[in-house]
Amino acid sequence: MKRMMTLRIRPQLLALLTAIVAWGCVAGCTQNPSAEFAWREGTLDLLPDARKTLQKTITDNFGTPDDLVAWERFPVNYGGVKGTVAAAPEGTQFAAGEFAVTLEGEASPVMPKDSILWLSGENAGQSGEVLAVHESPAWLALTKPTATPEGTQFAVNFGHQMQLGRMVYMKNCMHCHGVAGDGAGPTAQYLNPRPRDYRLGVFKFTETLATERVTRDDLWRVIKYGIPGTYMPSFLLLDDHETTAVVEYIRWLSMRGEMEKRLGDELADYSETALQDEYQKGVAQYDAELAEYNAAVKAGQTATKPEEAESLKALRTAAIKSFNGHKPKGGEEVEGYVTTDYPDAVDSSADFIAESWTRADDAASVIHPSVPRVADTPESRSNGRLLYLSDKTKCYTCHGNTGRGNGGAVEDFWPNPNSKTGGKFENRGLHDVWGNPLQPRNLRLGQYRGGRRPVDIFRRVYAGIKGTPMPAFGGTVLKDEEIWDVVNYVMSLPYETESVTPTAPASHLAAKPVQ
Repeated sequence: MKRMMTLRIRPQLLALLTAIVAWGCVAGCTQNPSAEFAWREGTLDLLPDARKTLQKTITDNFGTPDDLVAWERFPVNYGGVKGTVAAAPEGTQFAAGEFAVTLEGEASPVMPKDSILWLSGENAGQSGEVLAVHESPAWLALTKPTATPEGTQFAVNFGHQMQLGRMVYMKNCMHCHGVAGDGAGPTAQYLNPRPRDYRLGVFKFTETLATERVTRDDLWRVIKYGIPGTYMPSFLLLDDHETTAVVEYIRWLSMRGEMEKRLGDELADYSETALQDEYQKGVAQYDAELAEYNAAVKAGQTATKPEEAESLKALRTAAIKSFNGHKPKGGEEVEGYVTTDYPDAVDSSADFIAESWTRADDAASVIHPSVPRVADTPESRSNGRLLYLSDKTKCYTCHGNTGRGNGGAVEDFWPNPNSKTGGKFENRGLHDVWGNPLQPRNLRLGQYRGGRRPVDIFRRVYAGIKGTPMPAFGGTVLKDEEIWDVVNYVMSLPYETESVTPTAPASHLAAKPVQ
């Protein structure tokens, strides 16, 4: 398996914090438990060998909350300046531990006492410290005065941004969003709507096309200004360095969660659920064969009695313990699959995730209206109202005829996309991809969670809201001019009297769940 170098980051404050906690324990208090990343339910459902394999992959490549690992194939700005040992300028004499270097970007961030991490050569993985810095010609005096041939790569203060992001996250975000970004922090159970679970890599309010991830700018905006109508507050008091750092840390948590889910899906045939399904199929087959046997005996025919169902239970018990006799994935035992196909699954999953997040920050992924906003006139609002109530959009089925979020869709039982059997949600109404109940927005409140700028609402209509039943209308159903009409109508609703209640045809009043 081809894999980029992993660079372990140990937060510089860890030793100090440990010392403080130790002092407190001497004074009579109990030490707090260390933070741990929670595992997905799908991971915990895997049978032991498969679960250990997945957990090892994630831990080796992402680390733990107190010992992060930077997997460089992902588009995360971990922080720091990278450099390469260069040829010494003609006539320049360096003492042991002094090298000519070229630095990526500006050299100004590099200062004496900054940490050095060697990325290649015989000292790869070892650390050192900057003793002196000169800019012309560029050279550094470092600890570790060992052989460092030209071309040897290193990093200065590598990971400092991730360390800061983790610190900001654990202080301000963890209590709602959880250590792993699973939306299950200590206070999450008391909140409605629930805090975002980052592990799907899905964020609702973005400026990107329907199929693209969230941008750094989107995350920055949500952190700075919060989400109106929810418990997500504004963090305007964070300085820009802290905001930038926590944006990268949230992106990293999302990529970690996506990686775990994709690999869990790859190993799903080696799960308790899959084994239970196979057992149930075996029981059903046995029952059918037993019925045929009994019918044959009753008819006086010679027949062989099928294997007893109790042996299927024994097979299930043995399989859970050691995979004895159980070979899913086309006959392969888990050990064989992990040796042959699993490494490719790790590589392809990492490539897919990295490409998706890289593409999100490409300008081509951002929605830009092809025409300026249509003038907010009575005519435009009227056009928007007709579109809102039309079969073309059917906005009223969720948001209601008057925009109060009380459309017929809230009375239906909708298909659950997470159900493996094609079942529906237990409760009426809409749900998001995390399984949380979802009330359509009351547009008359003038409270827009994704932002109240006209372009924000344009983007909601154009690309929908990711992770929710709100569909995308841009590029296919509606022209950009029509979307602007809808925007003008929606933004007028908080100021409109309801003396005349708009109605839709009777046949439209009941929403039909999407199959």
